[in-house]
Amino acid sequence: MTKIFDIQSIPEELLPQVGGKARGLYQLIHFGFQVPKAFIITDIDDDETFETAVAKYKELGMDEVSVRSSATLEDGMDFSAAGQFSTFLNVQGADALKEAAKACVESLHNKTAEHYSTTFLRSAECKMTVVVQEMVKAKCAGVIFSRAPMRPGFVLVEAVPGLGENLVSGKMSAQQYRVRGNKIENMPAHSILNRKEAITLGSEGKRAEELFGMPMDLEWAIDKKGAIQWLQARPITISESVTMNELDCDLDATDFVYTTGNIGEVMPGAVTPLNLSTNMYALDWGVKQTYIEIGCTGKDVPPYYYLASYYNHMFFNMTSIYRVNHTTYGTTKETSDESICGMVLEGLPGNDMKNLPFWKRLRNTWRFGKIVFGGNVAKEGMDKVVKELHFDLTQDMHGIYKQIIDNFQYLNWAQYWHYRASYYSGGQSAMLGKLEKDFDNKDAFKALVAGCLTQNEEFESANVLRMMRQLAENMVKEKPEVQQYGIEQLGTYFEQEASEAIRQEYAEFMKRHGFRGLREPEIMSKPWRDNLESFYTSLRSVLVTVGKTTEREEKPWTTYADELLSHYSSGMKRKYIMGLINKARKGVCYREYTKSRTIYVLDQFKQAYRKLAELMTEAGLLPEVDCIYFLLQDEVGQLLQGDQSLVKKAMARRRIFPQQQKLKFPYAQQGVPQPMVEPELDGNNTTFQGTPVSRGIATGIARVVHDEKDASLLKEGEIMVTTCTDIGWSPYYSIIAALVTEIGSALSHGVVVAREYALPTVVNVSNAMTLIQTGDEITIDGNTGRVSIIKKAEKQ
Repeated sequence: MTKIFDIQSIPEELLPQVGGKARGLYQLIHFGFQVPKAFIITDIDDDETFETAVAKYKELGMDEVSVRSSATLEDGMDFSAAGQFSTFLNVQGADALKEAAKACVESLHNKTAEHYSTTFLRSAECKMTVVVQEMVKAKCAGVIFSRAPMRPGFVLVEAVPGLGENLVSGKMSAQQYRVRGNKIENMPAHSILNRKEAITLGSEGKRAEELFGMPMDLEWAIDKKGAIQWLQARPITISESVTMNELDCDLDATDFVYTTGNIGEVMPGAVTPLNLSTNMYALDWGVKQTYIEIGCTGKDVPPYYYLASYYNHMFFNMTSIYRVNHTTYGTTKETSDESICGMVLEGLPGNDMKNLPFWKRLRNTWRFGKIVFGGNVAKEGMDKVVKELHFDLTQDMHGIYKQIIDNFQYLNWAQYWHYRASYYSGGQSAMLGKLEKDFDNKDAFKALVAGCLTQNEEFESANVLRMMRQLAENMVKEKPEVQQYGIEQLGTYFEQEASEAIRQEYAEFMKRHGFRGLREPEIMSKPWRDNLESFYTSLRSVLVTVGKTTEREEKPWTTYADELLSHYSSGMKRKYIMGLINKARKGVCYREYTKSRTIYVLDQFKQAYRKLAELMTEAGLLPEVDCIYFLLQDEVGQLLQGDQSLVKKAMARRRIFPQQQKLKFPYAQQGVPQPMVEPELDGNNTTFQGTPVSRGIATGIARVVHDEKDASLLKEGEIMVTTCTDIGWSPYYSIIAALVTEIGSALSHGVVVAREYALPTVVNVSNAMTLIQTGDEITIDGNTGRVSIIKKAEKQ
């Protein structure tokens, strides 16, 4: 039976059934907000219903009205269904009212609404109520977000002249007022609202949040008499709470020094929410556990204290790292900087904590020494993790998720052992770095140290390229025309044409290194084993160089060591320095080995999550497999328990992820990291300074590489310019003449391999990918760190 009620007189027992729009107006009135005259039509079942609505319209003396849908699944806390159902404005007269009301009911079954329901609501039952509300003769109107996106503590008021529908429908851009108490941040020029109106709207928005008990999205209008009329109230839904920095660390970071050093190479660009809550969490846990064991900190340190996330980008909190300088002996801010960043962070403060008493620092120094000189312990610990970790992917989705949670300790410990191995490596290199004061030419010294770390047969990462090159050489020897094969042809070759010996060699490569690949620390990134197109692209870059000679100068590492030692006359000093060099070489091996094993452990979780996502998609819990990567690990469990609202959150996060990926940050800064503005190109500036990490000089055409698609265009003899490199880029080292990166250090994983192939390399060239364009002819000097543009590319 049709029920028609004045908006303020809806029986409380019917409120759950009348839809979010009607319920919101009812609550606004009862909270004391001024709402235009309105009534609702519910339980609509035949044409007589609309005749009854016309009678109510006439009874209330209405003229122009809005006719809006108020579906039961609309304007809720989890889903807004905004724009899925019909709304009509300036409706006047009985016939127009009936047509508009009918159209609202029919919109319940339009294609847009049904697709929305299938995607987000799993086709849950939805009923329609219609709201008829008197139109406001508005001088201006708009919306309020009681919590301004990305501005904690502020209310966002948006205003346009005339009807607010111009804003909601996207027909007109709004003026924005960020209000906090009696303050307005950046009052717009030629303001639509005066100061009093803006502050009042902000205050009322905050009051609505307090009364409703949740963040609110409110529509308002100011009539010709200057009175504020409230037209709609709905909770800010899950997708609207998703912003560029939704997952930022909840820390007072005012005095913290953050850097992209080291972590920006390990995990360049933005990370997915799942990766943030798994691999990045584990990396932070590993650092924290190390500092607890040393005695630098207690167990109450919050997550993401050492490895922080802002805008889904990762940063080392150097202020927390500097605690070791006040809790042990033998370390300084400078040595900590060198250990993490490969350079001293000039002009930024250390940690102002008080030094621990003598005996505590002495005890902690002994503990610290066990870690710094415990490279083999780290290796054995990592081997134990790899041996014990196991997944059974034949279980159902609940069983697989339980295994992920139960096994998560192994990812934590893998990152812990890798960090300990890195401490061994960084500690030895930092001690070598102390010799820099003995050299007038600091860049030449760094190049010598880099040379001392080359040609080590135990480098795990360098073995990737050696095995790939050996495979390529054998393929060409067996079938020379394979050098001209494209990606698809290589796939056919391994399936149908390759000999048994080649297939076995290929299988051996995949067994040892198939879990590696581009952006390998990202849980969403597929390894070579599961992304054969990426592997064949890399292999092809090696194939084309088989049989061609290289003109690169490749000196034995002992030549660099001898040159370094020649600066000292004391036999004891020379012996001591040679010992440091050997330990540094061993340290890099420990670090590279544990890095490889950490990626192997992460790969086990990648496989588990991929299988889980496939099962959840089959069960209708996810619209597609990749959505899982835009949920936090705990949220995956909540979705498995039935919280379908998280699907929309995942899809909203996925939409903004490409924008997060494009953000770049200063190498180091104090306070919450903020994205950089792209620098203006200075046509007169053609020489840039970086850090030399692999000696040699090369001139060639630059190719700026953002992703694998760009890399596949690399031609022999070109110079690769990129943000940073990981092991997945190493196959391209066979064809390029030199390497330039925006960030990096002498111990970067990609740099380690570059040195193995005597590839001139300069890192830390700020904004290199903006300042250098594809097609520029450039010279790179791996001895001095200078990169020069010889001839600019012609504009296309």
